[in-house]
Amino acid sequence: MKWFLIAVSMLISTPAYAGSHAFVYKLSPGQVWKAVSDSQSRSEFMGRKDVTRTRNVIEYKVLKGPRPGWVTLSARIVSSSQKTGGPMDPSLMRFQADMHKSGEIRNIRTSGGDRMSAQMNGQDLPPETAAMFKQSFQFMMDAWKASVFWFPEFPEQTMEPGDEFDMTMKSGMGGCGGAMNMKTVAKQVFTLDEIRDGLAYFSVRERSLTKASGPGGGKSRTKTAGKGEAIFDLREGMWVEMTTKSRIRVNLGNLPGMGPGDHEMLNIHKIAMEKE
Repeated sequence: MKWFLIAVSMLISTPAYAGSHAFVYKLSPGQVWKAVSDSQSRSEFMGRKDVTRTRNVIEYKVLKGPRPGWVTLSARIVSSSQKTGGPMDPSLMRFQADMHKSGEIRNIRTSGGDRMSAQMNGQDLPPETAAMFKQSFQFMMDAWKASVFWFPEFPEQTMEPGDEFDMTMKSGMGGCGGAMNMKTVAKQVFTLDEIRDGLAYFSVRERSLTKASGPGGGKSRTKTAGKGEAIFDLREGMWVEMTTKSRIRVNLGNLPGMGPGDHEMLNIHKIAMEKE
């Protein structure tokens, strides 16, 4: 009888949902986070093999949000392998958005055109060229938004190993008087593998489709399919890192000199987060 009571007591004290967890971001005003984004792409085009490596470091300052449960993220690119030092330098760009503890992003704002204009002062550019630079700079900021605010939005319900959630992002970019346009639809699926020592381990699957058109009617289509792993720190309420390996197929369509058919690339992308 004694052992029966002990067994019943253990069953009562152990919830049926043991191992489940509600995932939230625990950002608070005053925090500063740094994301290091490393990417390596391998491609072969017209018999030539090429390897491209990039590194971008993004700083996030957490500010008071518009209402409870929200914060405002102020982001800037502190260093980039794409840095040019000229008016198209990514470090001139600034980003801001409101972020819910679930990861929902709203009210993305971009700025930096004034810094770009200051870079062009004294260069005596024709008005048409200056306008093209400004439009291209805005196009570049639009292209960066998804990379800056990449955080997946968690479901409201608790999760346990084997559960999954997905995130779909749609983005559109246009500039240069409408001569350049790009639309992307990307979907990521996160499967919770295990929770151990305060860390949650996820498997990641992703797919995306990008359609672009350029001056002269040129069009291209890019398909991406990949998988990877991600780690979320439950105590800090933030991702530790996320790594994906993707195969990219680019069809350059009717662009002159690009050759028919699909061109393949292999990309390895890693994001690591660190609180300063």
